[in-house]
Amino acid sequence: MTPEEHIQTMDEFVRDSQNIFTDGGNRLVAAELLWGALAHGLIAAADTNGWRCDGHQGYKKVARQLQSTTPSRRWISDVAAGEQLDRHFYRGHMTDNEMERCRRAALQGTRQLAAMLGQQQEG
Repeated sequence: MTPEEHIQTMDEFVRDSQNIFTDGGNRLVAAELLWGALAHGLIAAADTNGWRCDGHQGYKKVARQLQSTTPSRRWISDVAAGEQLDRHFYRGHMTDNEMERCRRAALQGTRQLAAMLGQQQEG
């Protein structure tokens, strides 16, 4: 996939996740879609910047690289929240409050990635 395709997938997954959460659908699926959106955004950022990104360790590495270039943002904690959503998909262990906290953080991360990647594509 190209960075543009990853960005498009990220946008679709965020929209689908939000719709499921809003409509009271399967929260496990909504959580995994939001994690997937964040992961696609991280892959797009890695590809755009020439960084390696393979699996969960790669996502953490990209978050650290982003944190070093834009320290005012919470990349590392947003990615950690997304990973908790991914674990929740398999374990179903989160309370509603934990889910909402992680959801907000992961959503913030996807929005930041979308804004950053949009600027990079314009430049």
